[in-house]
Amino acid sequence: MMEEDTVEQAGFEQAVPEIPKESGLSLKGLIEVFFKPTAFFQRLKDDPKVLVPYLVLGVVVAAFFLLSSDLIAKVSVQSQSFQDRMQGQPVTPQILTFMKYNIMIGGTIAYLIAPLLIAGLAYFWGSFVMAGKARFKQVLSVSLYSELIWGVGMLLAVPFMIMKGSAMFSFSLAILAAQSGPESLLYVALSKVNLFLIWEIIVAGIGFSIFYSVPRNKGYWISVLSVGLLSAVQIIWTAISKMIF
Repeated sequence: MMEEDTVEQAGFEQAVPEIPKESGLSLKGLIEVFFKPTAFFQRLKDDPKVLVPYLVLGVVVAAFFLLSSDLIAKVSVQSQSFQDRMQGQPVTPQILTFMKYNIMIGGTIAYLIAPLLIAGLAYFWGSFVMAGKARFKQVLSVSLYSELIWGVGMLLAVPFMIMKGSAMFSFSLAILAAQSGPESLLYVALSKVNLFLIWEIIVAGIGFSIFYSVPRNKGYWISVLSVGLLSAVQIIWTAISKMIF
């Protein structure tokens, strides 16, 4: 009798169909992460996506630097630190061209590394500190889709930068400190009070709470301690650089 029950149970387990994967979820998420993050992350949890959001993020970031590198280079050559390095030498077109390509390539690479750093921090806080259970691919997927919000915010700033003729435009309080320059501690600190950064932190918190199956407030903490921590590190590094140099 026990053998029959065991056979029937085994047959039942084999007969249970796998949950079908939703077609086009990776592409749908590019839109839904902005407007329906909870519903999207609930479906993404069992089928995390990495390739598509990474490629789209790369295109968005590359487009931003392609369109704004001239303006960023002009602001950079006017900074005091750059003038000190030049020691009174004129800024030639060749130097500007080199800076432009350096900004385009270096900036794009830096922003594509950011989701990995955010995912690593989130995985540490969620898996080890809060003892949650999630795969790194799942956490990286949340990080990538959330970073798209920041990337789109950067891209939306480009038309305003072009109209203004300066890279000193931001959807943040940094616009109040534009006169102090992009390397000033005040500007860097205020730039983190950014509409799209706050939006990203909230959305990432929703995703982390769903993937780790923790209350929403803990998801927000994971987001702040990962997305927000990178911003805090930049502010601290700027402050240290000012004191040393």
